[in-house]
Order: sequence, then C-alpha cells, then structure tokens
Amino acid sequence: MGAGISSTEAMWEELVRLCNAQFNTPPFRRLLSAKFNKERAQQYSIQMAYYVQNRRDCWGYVQGSAPFEIKKLIWRHEEDELIGRKNEGKVDHMTLAIKEGEVFGLCADAFQHTARLEGGEVCFSAWIRLAQRSWLEAIAGSAILEMRNSGELIKGGSLSRRIAELFERDLGIPMKQQINNAEHVVMDVEHAHLLMQVARKYANTESARRAILRGAEESLMIDRVYRGHLADMLAALP
Repeated sequence: MGAGISSTEAMWEELVRLCNAQFNTPPFRRLLSAKFNKERAQQYSIQMAYYVQNRRDCWGYVQGSAPFEIKKLIWRHEEDELIGRKNEGKVDHMTLAIKEGEVFGLCADAFQHTARLEGGEVCFSAWIRLAQRSWLEAIAGSAILEMRNSGELIKGGSLSRRIAELFERDLGIPMKQQINNAEHVVMDVEHAHLLMQVARKYANTESARRAILRGAEESLMIDRVYRGHLADMLAALP
C-alpha cells in the first residue's frame, strides 16, 4: 500500500488481485494439495462449521458499528446465512453445514463435541478483533472473504469450488450432494459485491480507501494462517 489508491475502481482491482494471490501462497497450496479420505473430510467439515459460526459473530460486530443504511445491507446478506430463504426451501448455513456432514457419515452431535483447532481459535479471535475496529476496516475484513470465495472474481474457481472438486475426486461425492459447498459456490458470487456497494458511497477519500485495504489485507493474512492450520490438521490425520 505504498502508492496512493486514486479511485474506488483502482482499490477494487487491488482487492481482486489480493484475493487471487491467496491461492498462490504456501498455506493455500498445501491445503489444496491435500488428498481427502473419509476421516479427513469429516474433520474438515466440522472445523468449517466453526468457521461459519465465527463469520456470523464477526458480521454481527460489523453491523453494530456500521451506518444505518449499511446495517440494512448487511442484514440482507446475513439473512441468507442466519435464516435461509424459506420461500426457496433453503435453510440457514449452520444447518446446511451439519446436513452436508451427513454425506461424510457425521451425526449432528459431532459438531457439538469435537474440539476446535487451537490455531483456529486464535484466528477466530483475531477476526473478531478486526470486526471491532473502525467500521470501514471491519466491513472490509469480513467482505473480503466473500470476494475470495467468488468464482466470478477468482481465476481457477473459488475456494468452495476447489474443495468440492477435491471431495468429488477423492471420495466420489458429486457437487450436488455437497449442499454447503454448492450453496456457497452460488451465493458468494452475489455476496462478493457487497464491499463495492459500500465503497461507491463511502470510499470517496484516499484515507477511506486505505482503511478498506487495511482491513482486507489483515483479514487475508488471518485467512492464510487459518488455512495453514487446516492443512496441518489434514496432514496429521491418517
């Protein structure tokens, strides 16, 4: 961030570049080179449910500090995650994660009684602290993870799609049966544009654009550490 960010469009291009660059970092490469068996898929599924819980915590903090009209924008985003779309027969995303776990042979109790990764807990705390910072940094810290999971913005496919492809390759489970991954492949394309909606109105100074970039860069750093812990967990399993 040494050079000035002269416009919202230039900032957006930098954010997209940063998201794509995640996939070339050692933690992401290690995670995406993993070979899954049933136990590894089960443990990954459980830890990702904890990640979903942390996302809901963080968006709650972000919503609390944001301007009123942005609170409404965030609620429209979070409604999908917390309640689902009942008119379309879609459940909330925690229920979705647990239902997907059934495909890997998990029962609902496993999501209650399996410990969180220690490194994951540290990352979750770091994301919560970021969500409590100035609202532009905070919203960028959460929204950048939606961008990083957008197949529209990420060359080679979003993280959810790439993991789903590994499950299909290694376990023979097609994407349509991976209901959590399949949902995020679709929804995060839409959710990825939330930050640009905010930026068009509020990122009209260089200091505001820098705040957004600071929040995004810090969140992506935490994301790299978290994916590294997931890769370590998978490598330690038989």
